[in-house]
Amino acid sequence: MNGALGEGVLPGFLRGLYVERRTGLLHFNRDAERHSVRFLKGSIVHARTNVKEDRLGETLVRKGLLSAADLKRATGFVLRDKKRLGEVLQQLGILDQDKLEDALALQVREILLKVFSWPDGSYAFEEQRADAPVEDDLTLKLSTGEMILEAVRLVRDPDVVRYALGDIDRVLGQSPDPLLRFQKITLTPTDGYVLSRADGTLSAREILGLMPVPPEDTMRSLLGLLCTGTLEYLPVPPKKQAKQESRKAPAARGRVPEPAPGAPATAAPSGAAVAERPRPPSASVPPAEAASAVDEQKAPSTRRAEILAAYDRINTKNHFEVLGIQPGANDAQVKDAYFRLAKRFHPDTHHDPALADLRDQLEAVFIRLGAAYDVLRNPRTRAGHEAELAARAPRVTVLRPQAPEVAREPEPAPSPATPADPAQDARAVQEALRKAQYYFEKDKYWDAIQLLEPVLGLAEGKPLQRVRVLLSKAYLKNPKWVKQAEQTLQTVIRDDPKNVEANFLLGTIYKVSGFRSRATHAFQRVLELEADHEQAHAELAELALPEQPARPAGLLRKILKKD
Repeated sequence: MNGALGEGVLPGFLRGLYVERRTGLLHFNRDAERHSVRFLKGSIVHARTNVKEDRLGETLVRKGLLSAADLKRATGFVLRDKKRLGEVLQQLGILDQDKLEDALALQVREILLKVFSWPDGSYAFEEQRADAPVEDDLTLKLSTGEMILEAVRLVRDPDVVRYALGDIDRVLGQSPDPLLRFQKITLTPTDGYVLSRADGTLSAREILGLMPVPPEDTMRSLLGLLCTGTLEYLPVPPKKQAKQESRKAPAARGRVPEPAPGAPATAAPSGAAVAERPRPPSASVPPAEAASAVDEQKAPSTRRAEILAAYDRINTKNHFEVLGIQPGANDAQVKDAYFRLAKRFHPDTHHDPALADLRDQLEAVFIRLGAAYDVLRNPRTRAGHEAELAARAPRVTVLRPQAPEVAREPEPAPSPATPADPAQDARAVQEALRKAQYYFEKDKYWDAIQLLEPVLGLAEGKPLQRVRVLLSKAYLKNPKWVKQAEQTLQTVIRDDPKNVEANFLLGTIYKVSGFRSRATHAFQRVLELEADHEQAHAELAELALPEQPARPAGLLRKILKKD
């Protein structure tokens, strides 16, 4: 992905990197200047530059945080020992870890603010694997959402802002995605007021008309909230405008911005006459979306314990337990529980210096909450999960004294079950497969299992075999579940004898378990189906060698090791 830089270009592009949790290097070029910013799952982790005055040491000297003499002394060690400046500054006792993190965040921010001001230039994004370790990666006290807001606030041309907003007659609402809805960003009073009015009933034009500040400021605030993903346009029409003269908004508050060329003029917002006179924007974020006072006041040690406890339990609890609700919870309770917990365990918490080292654990908990919510909010997948829990539960027979016969009203006949919708089931299976594959590639095997097991009863044909094979691969990541993987693969081969992947995986299980003849037969079957299968050839060649002493079962980890 690449393009030309210009006013208003970067906010939308940065939003894509953040919302989609992309990993890679974002390069900026202008004349001889070269800057690169690395993103790890949407978070900014470091930057590099070929401009001397933008390097870490020079930035700190310019900001008065490092003396020129200390920089010169540290540079000597950098050149002699081939180490990075930050590491040397720590070793010399000039900066501790906390101040180094502040310094790196400052450098990245300065580079981005400089790039945001460029009138021209180009950008290009180089995609990278999220699991590939990079030496420079460090959790920064710098939020991607904050930088998006900075980029929007530097857009001065009102026509650029108006164009980026698009059709302002669409209704605005707050994002249903907790990752975006509860992100930690510093809002201006105008931002807070706009956010409080975006309740899913007013259009952007109506909100702009309510604001007692210049329209261009409100539009810029609105664009910032849209680019961070905090707000989004809803797929519903705006409210009908009032026709009665008595319900029109007073002229004093009707500072509606001029529409873009070609856009139709609209009347004042309906119901404006009965609405209370707008007060100046409050500096506080709307209470419904602000972090709870209880959570904010918790000591770092308490928050750490809470995060670690949640992380330790995510792979041992079912979906209801993960959300802290009873199996009989209704849809509203499921949603409320998810949003409450997603807010508490939002990944932006890792920007708190005291919790910076828990970034991976926070993300794991957040993803697990999302997986539980995805299953429980869908009636079909929820039914499958409940059936799976019922099958696992021990059966207990309770003997009760026989009650005397009493007259009873006849019980109403049960309502007929909702007929299955094959198309809906197929979509649920495909969505579960897509998300499970993503979790599997991110080493979130339990999350993949929790998505796949409930849809076993919904899938048919090839999709069913794909679910079973991926489920088996996830099972194999835990030595205690090898038997389940074997039985699942045997079911695949029974229904689809020509499934190459199932035969190969089964052969690998037999080989690692010491059943050489079974493994040989399975790999030979793979070659009958696919003569040039390189891995099967390699496994048969290894089985032909003299038998080696038994190795520990931990070698199962190599069955599905990544390339």
